[in-house]
Amino acid sequence: MRIYVNGREVEIKDNSKNVLEALKNIGIEIPNLCYLSETSVYGACRMCLVEVDGKDIVTSCTLKPREGMKIKTNTPEIYELRRGILELILATHNRDCTICDRNGSCKLQKYAEEFGIRDIRFTKIKKDNVVDKSSPIVRDNSKCILCGDCVRVCEEVQGIGVIDFAYRGFSTQVTPAFSNELAKSECVYCGQCVAHCPTAALTFRNDLEKLYQALSSDKIVIGMVAPAVRVAIQEELSLESDLAMAERIATFLRMSGFNKVFDVAFGADLVAYEEAHEFYERLSRQEKLPQFTSCCPAWVKYVEQYYPKFVENLSTVKSPQQALGSLIKKIYAKKMGLNPQDIFLVSFMPCTAKKFEAEREEHAGVVDLVLTTKELSQMIKASGINIKQISPEPFDRPFGISSQGGLSFGKTGGVFGSVVSVLRDEIGISREEYDNLLEGVKIAKITLKDGKSIRAAVIFGLANARKIMKKISSGEFNVDIVEVMACNYGCIGGGGQPYPNDSRMRQKRAHILRETVGIKTLLSPVENFYVQKLYQEDLSDEHARHIIHTNYKPRKRVEFQDIEILPLPKEEKTVVRVCLGTSCYMKGSYNLLSQLIDYVRTEDLSDEVEITGTFCLEHCGKSPNVMVNDKLISEATFEKIKEVLEKYAKLSK
Repeated sequence: MRIYVNGREVEIKDNSKNVLEALKNIGIEIPNLCYLSETSVYGACRMCLVEVDGKDIVTSCTLKPREGMKIKTNTPEIYELRRGILELILATHNRDCTICDRNGSCKLQKYAEEFGIRDIRFTKIKKDNVVDKSSPIVRDNSKCILCGDCVRVCEEVQGIGVIDFAYRGFSTQVTPAFSNELAKSECVYCGQCVAHCPTAALTFRNDLEKLYQALSSDKIVIGMVAPAVRVAIQEELSLESDLAMAERIATFLRMSGFNKVFDVAFGADLVAYEEAHEFYERLSRQEKLPQFTSCCPAWVKYVEQYYPKFVENLSTVKSPQQALGSLIKKIYAKKMGLNPQDIFLVSFMPCTAKKFEAEREEHAGVVDLVLTTKELSQMIKASGINIKQISPEPFDRPFGISSQGGLSFGKTGGVFGSVVSVLRDEIGISREEYDNLLEGVKIAKITLKDGKSIRAAVIFGLANARKIMKKISSGEFNVDIVEVMACNYGCIGGGGQPYPNDSRMRQKRAHILRETVGIKTLLSPVENFYVQKLYQEDLSDEHARHIIHTNYKPRKRVEFQDIEILPLPKEEKTVVRVCLGTSCYMKGSYNLLSQLIDYVRTEDLSDEVEITGTFCLEHCGKSPNVMVNDKLISEATFEKIKEVLEKYAKLSK
C-alpha cells in the first residue's frame, strides 16, 4: 500500500494495524503515551495526533491506513497540541525526577526533553499520594498519567484484571478493588504492569541496599545469574550484543565482593532433567496429567488461585532459582565445610515474581535476595566500572556449566524443549510435529521410540493460559504436558527487564539469546557432566532428591474478613464457617449455608451454634468446604455437617 507522509510517497504493509504502527515500521516514531501493540487501542493520551488529507487532525493509533492517504506528522499546529498535552499532564504529575526510579528511562521525561518544556503554564494540581509497598510491585499514584497501559495489560494480556480506573475527574486513579493493597488482591506479581508503565507509577521494590549490607558483613556472598539477564543488561548499559556478557557479569560481581558466582542455567539443566523423569513416570502411570511446568512463579500462583483442582498437576520440581539455591545451601555448603547460615545467596533475575517466589513459606531461607536486571544495571553504573572493558571470566564450578537446553529457559518453549531433549537422549523420539494454535500458543505432538505419544502445549501470557485451561477443564482439549510463561516471549519479557519492554525489544532479546545458546557445545542437560555427577554423588535416591522438590496448595485469591451470620455473645459455642468462595459456591456452598441456618433455627440451637461465612479454606479442589470449630469437612454435605454438629452437642453435654 502506498501513502504520502510529509510530502513523500512511501510504501507500508497492507495489513498494518493502524497508521502509528505503519509509520513505525518505516522509521517514523510518532509520540504516544498510551499505545500498546499487544492490547486494544485506547486513544486517551492524544499525543499521536496526525493531519489527514490536509484537513482533519486525528489520533494515528485509531486511524486505519488506506491507499493514497496523505499524512502529516509534525505540523506547527500538531507540535503545539502535543506540547500543550504534555504541559497538562505535567501539571498534575509528581515531578521529582531526580529521585524517581525511572529517571533516565521515563517516556514522559523523554518527551518533555524533546519538546523543550522548561516551564508549565498551568497551575500545579497535587494528586493524592497513594504509595503501596505491600508487595514486590510498588504503586505510586502521584506519578500515574492515567494512560491505562497497566489496566489493559492486566486485563487483556494476563486475563486477571487486578487494577482498574476508579473515581472521577481529577480524583481518577488506577487502583485495585476497594483501594486495597496489591498484596491483598489477586495479583500474581508477573510485573507486566511494571514492564509497560511509561512513568514510575508502577515499579518494583528496589532491594540493592540489602546487598550492600551483606557485602559489608562477614557473610559469604554467592551470586547466580539467570539466562534472560545477560541478554537484556546491555540495553541498560547502551552496549551492542555481547555473547560474553554473562562472563563479564561474573567478573564484575567478583570485583564487587562476591565470593562465588554460579549460572542459573545449570539449575535449569537440573530442573529439565528431573522434570523429564517426573513427566515420563506420570505419563507411564497416566496420573496427574497434564503435567504443568512450575518454573514461572506467577503461573504457579495463578493455578493456586484460579484452578485449585489442578494444583497437583503442577510439577513438584522447584524452579531453577530455588533448585540451585537448595543445592548451594544444603549440598555445596556441606562439601565446602560452610555453615549455610553464613551464606548470603543472591539471585539476579529478569522477573518481579521471583522476589515473591523466594519469600514463599515453602522456600524461605533458600535464596536470601532477588535482584532484577534493572537493579544489577544500577549496581554496575554506580560502580563506575566499564563492564565492556573488563575481561570475561567463567562461572565458578561445579554450578557453572550449562547446555543449550538450560540456557534456553530464558524464552518461551525453553522448558518444554529442554524436557524433550532429555527424552530424546534417554528414550529416543521417532516423530515430532509443531503447530501454532493461536498467537502465544504452540501445540506439539511427539512420538517416543517406546511407542508412547505426547501431546503438549507451550503458552505465553496468562490470558492465553486461561483459554487453554477452560478447554482442559471441560475435556475439550487433551494434552499431557503444558508449559506456561506469564510474560509474553517468556522470561526475556519479565517485569524486571529494562524499559522499553515491548514486543520489539523482546524479539531482539530472543534473537540474542538464540545466538548465545548457539555457541554452547552441550546440547542437552543429559550431556552436562556436573549434573550427572551430582546425581551419582548426591541425588542418587528419591529421598536425596526431595531437596529439589516442593508441593503447592490452593491459595486465597483475596484477603477477607469472616461475615457473621448467626453471631453468639457467649464463649462456649460451636463455630461453623462455610466457605462462599468461587469454587465452593459453584459446588453449592450457599445452599448448604441456607440449610444450616434453617436447621439451627428449627432445632433451637441459636444459643450453641454460630454460623460464619468465609471466602477460602484453601482446599478448593475438594469443594464445598465447611469448618466446624477446628475440624475441616471437605466435599461437605448437609448430612456430614449435621453429624459433626451432633457430636459437638453431645460433648458439650
